[in-house]
Amino acid sequence: MLIGQKIDFSYKGLEYTGTYISSNENTITVKLESGYNITMNRKAITIRREYKIEENTIQKSVSENGGCGDRGICILTTGGTIGSSVDYKTGAVKPVKDISYLYNYVPNISQFKLYHENIDNILSENVNAEKWIKFARKARDAMKNENSVIIFHGTDTMQYSASALSFMFEEQTRPIIFTGSQRSSDRPSSDAFLNIEGSIHFASMDFGEVGIAMHSGTSDDSVSLHRATRTRKMHTSRRDAFLSIDESIMALYTHGSVNKKAKMEKESDNIVLKDRLDTNIGLIYFYPGMREEDFYNLSYNKKGVIILGTGLGHTSAEIIDVIRKLSKETAFFMTSQCIFGNVNMNVYSTGRELMKAGAIPLGNMLAETAMVKAMYLSANYPDNFVELMQKNLRGELEDVLKSTTPGSHREPVP
Repeated sequence: MLIGQKIDFSYKGLEYTGTYISSNENTITVKLESGYNITMNRKAITIRREYKIEENTIQKSVSENGGCGDRGICILTTGGTIGSSVDYKTGAVKPVKDISYLYNYVPNISQFKLYHENIDNILSENVNAEKWIKFARKARDAMKNENSVIIFHGTDTMQYSASALSFMFEEQTRPIIFTGSQRSSDRPSSDAFLNIEGSIHFASMDFGEVGIAMHSGTSDDSVSLHRATRTRKMHTSRRDAFLSIDESIMALYTHGSVNKKAKMEKESDNIVLKDRLDTNIGLIYFYPGMREEDFYNLSYNKKGVIILGTGLGHTSAEIIDVIRKLSKETAFFMTSQCIFGNVNMNVYSTGRELMKAGAIPLGNMLAETAMVKAMYLSANYPDNFVELMQKNLRGELEDVLKSTTPGSHREPVP
């Protein structure tokens, strides 16, 4: 049998269908249709049928200089758990360069024209602005050849990367879908294969935005497509860790088909990429008793600072004094440590004092999204930086999306 081959078998008097993963002299491991792995004594099972494995249609980079082919789906791998395996000597998960075995597990893959290029091999905690620019340029090159783009990425910082590309691409001709997995492909109940399957189907839509495709629930039955700028990882290990905050998902993949759930931007006729980012932006989580000098040191000489304030957008009086001192040179923007709801700095005197000092409320914009948005605007639109931070550009302000006058999620920058 080959890795990824579908089999029917009997075990302890029951009939099963699954996918062959591995075996040794005494045991055999099969992934059941439920998504869970089962390891059995070889002598205790009877294999009743071996299905013909689909021909692997994934193509490697088509030139020595890298890049994908044309008019298909370009899968760019950057590392992360979805492109990792377990080192069983240490128990650690390590990135691997060759992930071609993943594609044997995705059903009906032969109907798609797929390419694969490995552009990095990095765990997501090591991703930075330089990497975001690299990912964006690779995605642009793929779209120039009329490809949709899927980016395999570690889940821990995927919301940052997806948001960064969402802002950098002011117009895009094809979908860009980020996906990952909470559990590596060789672990029991890996979510990698269904996430890949859903991403391929989402990438086949008329969809001109950046999205994140991850499990909808703990079972292997559906994948949700989230808008990049409204998404957050909400759990360290659950397969359904990602959630659209204060809005519905854009689409759902289940039972082989895609159901659209919300408005999404259509593909553009042009590619407009602004691939500059200002790394002189800070992100500060306020906490009770935070020292004035600590906040000052983290803020000093920054072009912009995103504050995660308490509740409706508050800090202590000492922090207000620092904002007042630095606000002539540094733009301070207020988000909330609360996941849901809006910043409202007019309710309490603390909020009003913060605004007088120079803090600018950002509604219900997610702090991570606000940070990468500030990096994009400071680098490309410095004269309109503060004004544009308060404007909905990529659906990052959910209350704007609920306006009674439908408009584009991709607003032009003046």
